[in-house]
Amino acid sequence: MGTYRESGMNNYWLIGGGAALGLLLIASVAVAVMQDEAEFAPGSPEGAVQDYLRALDEDDFTAAYDALSPELRERCAIEDIFGGNRSGRWGLDDRRITLEETRTLEGTTFVTVRMAEYRGGGPFSSYDYDFEETFALRRFDDRWRFTEFPWPHFSCDRSDAGFAPPRYID
Repeated sequence: MGTYRESGMNNYWLIGGGAALGLLLIASVAVAVMQDEAEFAPGSPEGAVQDYLRALDEDDFTAAYDALSPELRERCAIEDIFGGNRSGRWGLDDRRITLEETRTLEGTTFVTVRMAEYRGGGPFSSYDYDFEETFALRRFDDRWRFTEFPWPHFSCDRSDAGFAPPRYID
């Protein structure tokens, strides 16, 4: 009889431990979701990247286009970059974007961010991936502007201007 009672107690411990682990998982997801977005200083390179990504998220193509350097705007009209866009194309709502590093080299500031996307229908059918993207900026007229076509645009040819496949990180 003692064996049955010990076995039953072990099951209670196992169930209790599983429930505690489940609650811990739910709490950590809630904390991650409820974290406030970092606000970078206006006029900073990080703030310029944040403003650009917000403009994309809100389909404010004029603001996103205005973030390009004069040379890039001269090479490409706004409709060449955003003309084929459909709302929600980038899915920024589904991504967590974090600042990785900022460095300056010969007058150009490089801002690297990590974009992580998590999707799924449950704990056993979800997936995630992340990739890094580096933005190159210089100051023009007291404002940070992109000197290379920023993600997700890598040229102004409409056939190339859409979403580029992410570079996966192990």
